[in-house]
Amino acid sequence: MKALSKLKAEEGIWMTDVPEPEVGHNDLLIKIRKTAICGTDVHIYNWDDWSQKTIPVPMVVGHEYVGEVVGIGQEVKGVKIGERVSREGQGTCGHGRTCRGGRPTGWRT
Repeated sequence: MKALSKLKAEEGIWMTDVPEPEVGHNDLLIKIRKTAICGTDVHIYNWDDWSQKTIPVPMVVGHEYVGEVVGIGQEVKGVKIGERVSREGQGTCGHGRTCRGGRPTGWRT
């Protein structure tokens, strides 16, 4: 499959061919339909001070997308093949008050 990758410790991002990931017991496999670029991607492309200290090279980049579920791990519940999904840009803990209340993106800043 195609992926944007940070291959070198210098300015730039490269289109690469990478193996399709295997679906783990707690994973979804998502066929990406649309993507977006965020500030993190710009930092990685420019290879600024932050990215030089934070980003391991090589690395497949990108974390904002919408796609279709094409594989489901055996322990995943509440998602079906063919369902449209998007990744939440903020990490969630899965066990805090808002997560337990069914609002994993409901954190206050």
